Amino acid sequence: MIRSIPKAERRGIILDRVEDLINATSSTDFTMQTLAGHVGVSPTTFYNIFGSKGAVLYDLLNRGLDEIMSGCDAMPSQGDPVRDAVATMTFAAEFFVRKSRLYRPLYKFQLGERDMAARPSYLTRGLELWRRRLAGMMELGYLHDDPASPGFTRHDMALALLSHSSGVIDLWVQGDLDDDAFVARMTHDAWMLVLAVVPDARRAALAEEIRSLRARLGHFGFVTPA
Repeated sequence: MIRSIPKAERRGIILDRVEDLINATSSTDFTMQTLAGHVGVSPTTFYNIFGSKGAVLYDLLNRGLDEIMSGCDAMPSQGDPVRDAVATMTFAAEFFVRKSRLYRPLYKFQLGERDMAARPSYLTRGLELWRRRLAGMMELGYLHDDPASPGFTRHDMALALLSHSSGVIDLWVQGDLDDDAFVARMTHDAWMLVLAVVPDARRAALAEEIRSLRARLGHFGFVTPA
């Protein structure tokens, strides 16, 4: 019985079962009562632990963010902080694609229902991931942490990359991008953002990284060909 398990462990077990349900149905269109029945606890217990359906689903998004953070930390460096920063975007996109039956419905829920109790913390954690992954570009002098100084701050770039990923995830969730085009678009446009702070002497060489991705970007149905 789940109720006999310590509360800290119980939360993780419940999240595992909710994740299983979403993977099985590729949907979050269920009530808290349905979730409680699937997990094997009373609705009251479910509410006492999580408080709302949105909190449950944001807990799953945060678990995914934990995996992305640990995965990025474990990635070997490419010897170039610019490439390492862009590799973070590629890693995240490939992670979502591998678990698309879970993350498409989770992000569809997030886009359709604003949960102000859980959302700010989730976005703050995402922003902090980018700040960490841009530390190497700061060491090169491409970014800085002084908002009074000219040029781009690390916060500027972190927020731009977070905003970019949120928008492309929306396009993927809505079916405007298939999986491969999603990974390519996430990576391609991250390159375009970071090249804004790369010195001219390096930009031409790194621009080849952008050109190599263009064939995979696909075509948006809402864009009229020129």
